[in-house]
Amino acid sequence: MFLFNKKRYDITFVCQKGHNHFAEPILAELEKKYTIQYISPKHKRDYWHFMVKGDVIWVEWANKFAHQVSKKHWKNKKVIVRLHRNEIISKYMDKINWNNIDNLIFVNSFFENEFKEKINSKVKTITISNAIDVESFPFYKKNYGKSIAIYGFTFNPIKGYDLLIKMFKKLIDIDSEFNLTIMGMNTSQPSSIRHLEEIKNLIKELKLETKIKIIEKERVSSLIDDRINVSEFLKKHDIILSYSNTESFHYSFAEGMLSGLQGFYNMWHNPLIKEFWEDYGCNSEDEFINGIINWSKLNNEEKIRKAKLNREYIINNFSSQAIAEKYEELFFGKIK
Repeated sequence: MFLFNKKRYDITFVCQKGHNHFAEPILAELEKKYTIQYISPKHKRDYWHFMVKGDVIWVEWANKFAHQVSKKHWKNKKVIVRLHRNEIISKYMDKINWNNIDNLIFVNSFFENEFKEKINSKVKTITISNAIDVESFPFYKKNYGKSIAIYGFTFNPIKGYDLLIKMFKKLIDIDSEFNLTIMGMNTSQPSSIRHLEEIKNLIKELKLETKIKIIEKERVSSLIDDRINVSEFLKKHDIILSYSNTESFHYSFAEGMLSGLQGFYNMWHNPLIKEFWEDYGCNSEDEFINGIINWSKLNNEEKIRKAKLNREYIINNFSSQAIAEKYEELFFGKIK
């Protein structure tokens, strides 16, 4: 005879192991007030429903586990699913029983509107941005130079590194003191491997070997554990860029500014994150280049002043505490 644990939890968090990095800062904050049960199914065929003991079920990523949890009507429990980006074009949009989902969270209002127009207009939806682990990215007061950084999880083509390199060539034709470092993790993904080779060849073609450095990192099992390494990387640079055309929030951009770097992103290619970073966006390549040059001409005190305002903006809007309060209200309708 088996005796099951009768303990109840405030929240049950369901996520495949290793895919919880976006939720971790929010969970860490919620855990200060609420009891959280963590369930990490390995396969969609795993039957884990009997293990759920939380009053709120939070399923991270709108994929196979959201599909599985939606098969059941959970009496006296609130079911929350968070959709990040790529799920919206997956087969699970047609498989999930939205009648059994109480709220669907998006990290970007563009995808929320797209979902309502193309998939389901009846399910309750809300946009709550991603959260930043502020404590992992201390502010680095420095004597600013002209070192530019850009990084991502991998060398995925959506990062637009090829277009960035061509833009950088125009920048150093105006001011040759700038340098650029691109960092990403090695991966077995064919598109990322090809893009890495393409940008290496482009650097040689444009004769930028002495101006652009590529850092290829070994793949880590947890992005959470890699935050210290990222923080040390940011410490060495002055400017953070985003050249992607499909980022829905852009963690690295926020982490860079949190650490004291000045940020610029190509708003003409990627309007998706305008709602978060409009004040840092540029509407054309010329505006992008001029923005970097004009910033570099400021005195160091003014750069530090701007950097502190950037950090304050991120803490007020995207810190784990600020975002966790929005989750708390959604989950329980009150704040303890």
